[in-house]
Amino acid sequence: MTLATVLCFSLLCVSVCSAAEGDAPLACNIKAISAAERPRYNDLVKRLRIAITDRSELSDGYAYKLDTKKITLPGVAEWITMERLCCPFLAFQLDVKGNGASQLTMRGPAGAKTVLREEFPENR
Repeated sequence: MTLATVLCFSLLCVSVCSAAEGDAPLACNIKAISAAERPRYNDLVKRLRIAITDRSELSDGYAYKLDTKKITLPGVAEWITMERLCCPFLAFQLDVKGNGASQLTMRGPAGAKTVLREEFPENR
């Protein structure tokens, strides 16, 4: 992720926060992931985007089907560990079935879907 992308994402979060009146604020803390951890985070988010094979819209977020040949389950868990520091307003759920089918669900308060659409666009 380039600096420009990070800045745009930060600005998006600020604008979403402002738009969500009465709800807990949507605020992404980009500094929650240290400079030393940032390259690993960037690699994981890139792998996660590539691994998404399908996206289903939910009332409060999205469910993403994952190709675990493109990102390992420990990799997804590591990304979740970092992402929840940056975006504590999101709730994460990782479902894994014995046949290899895996799904990552991310939910949040009003406005969270906008953040998720920007971070994980349908047409990558």
